[in-house]
Amino acid sequence: MKLYNIRLNLEWDEASQTYSVTSPDVPEMFTFGRNLAEIQRNVQEAVELLLEVLDERGETRPVALQPFESTELMLPVPA
Repeated sequence: MKLYNIRLNLEWDEASQTYSVTSPDVPEMFTFGRNLAEIQRNVQEAVELLLEVLDERGETRPVALQPFESTELMLPVPA
C-alpha cells in the first residue's frame, strides 16, 4: 500500500448529517462521511478509483498522488 499526504477540507451539512470532503491537492476527488473513520475509508476508496481511472486514460496524476523517492537525511544544526 502506498501512502499519500493530502490535505482534506471537511464541510458539515446539517441536513444530511454528513461531512462533504474535498481536497485542494486532488481537485477531482469528492466524497463524504458521517465520522472520521467513514471519511478515511471513503477517501481511500475515492483516491484508489481516481488513480485507476487516470491511469487507464493515460492522464497525469495530481502532484500529491505521484510516486516519489524519499531519502531520510540527518544534518547537524548548531543550537
